[in-house]
Amino acid sequence: MATNTQSPALKVGVGFGGQTDPRRASIEAAEIARAGLNGGTPQLALIITAGDAATDPVPMVRSVLGPVGIAGGVTTGVFTEAGIASRGVLVVAFATEGDAASGAACVGARDLADAGRSAARLVMAGWPFRLRYPRGLGLTFTSTGSPLPFLESWRQFMGPKMRTVCGVMPGPMMCGTATHGAVASVACLEASYATGLGYADGFAPEARPDANALVHGTAEATTTALKRLDERLVRLVVMFESAARYEALGALARDEWAGVLSEVGDRAPCVGWLCDRVAGYGRGLQPVDHHGALIVAAMGDAPAVSG
Repeated sequence: MATNTQSPALKVGVGFGGQTDPRRASIEAAEIARAGLNGGTPQLALIITAGDAATDPVPMVRSVLGPVGIAGGVTTGVFTEAGIASRGVLVVAFATEGDAASGAACVGARDLADAGRSAARLVMAGWPFRLRYPRGLGLTFTSTGSPLPFLESWRQFMGPKMRTVCGVMPGPMMCGTATHGAVASVACLEASYATGLGYADGFAPEARPDANALVHGTAEATTTALKRLDERLVRLVVMFESAARYEALGALARDEWAGVLSEVGDRAPCVGWLCDRVAGYGRGLQPVDHHGALIVAAMGDAPAVSG
C-alpha cells in the first residue's frame, strides 16, 4: 500500500526594520522574521540594508536568530509589503527540515570568475553527502562588474539544477565571517523545492523605454515565476530589479511593485531590492547581462514522496 511521507519542509520569515538607528532596525527586522518562522529553527538568513553602509547588522541579527548562515548586501532601495523604502534593514530567515540543506559563503577573490568557483566549493564542502549536482535555489550577490563571470564559474561547480539569481549590489557584501575585501556573498537552499524564475528584458542604455511596457514586463515575469511552481504552495517571492529599470519607471515604480504584490497576494511573503545589474540561470532562463533587466524568483514546497 502506498503511503505519503512528508516532503522537505521550508519555513520563511520576513522582517523589516525602518527605525533610524540601524542597530535597532536590525534587531526589529530579525525579531519579526523569527516570529514568522512559527517556531522553526533558522539556519540561514538574507540581510539587505538600505541607507546605511557603515553599521554591520550581522551581530544584531545573530543575537536574535542564532548562528545562522548569512548572505546579502547593501542597496539603495528595498521592496516590502509596506512599499518601497530607501532606508532600513530587511531580514529573510529560512528554517529547513527533513533532508533539506542550506549553505552560505562570502569570498574575496581576484575576480568574479574566481569568486564563483570559491563560493561554490565552500557551499558544497558543507554538503558532503549531497548529489554531485545539487538542486534548489541560489540567491547570490556580487560587488562590481557584470554578474556573468561569477554565474558561469558558479554553474560549472553547482550544475544546472541549482537555479540561481545574481544581483550586483551598489554597496558592500553581507558576510557571516570576517572576509577582507569580499566580492561575493551567496545563500543556497538545497532540496527538491519547487522553484520558478521569471525574467523581464532590459533595454539599450541610450533608450527611453515606455514605462507602461516595463510594468507589463515585470507582471509577466512574476506570473511566469509563479506558474513554474506547478501549483505547489508558495513560500517566498523575491524581486531583483536593476536600478536603471527603476529609474526609467519614474512615478510608475510604485505601480510596478503594487502589481507584483497583487499577483502574489497573500500566498507568501514578497520582497525585493535594487541592484546595479542582474542575471540568472534556470528553467527557461539563460544568463545574460542586459541593462535594465529584472528577475523574479519564487520558491515553493517540494512534492510529497510516495512510498
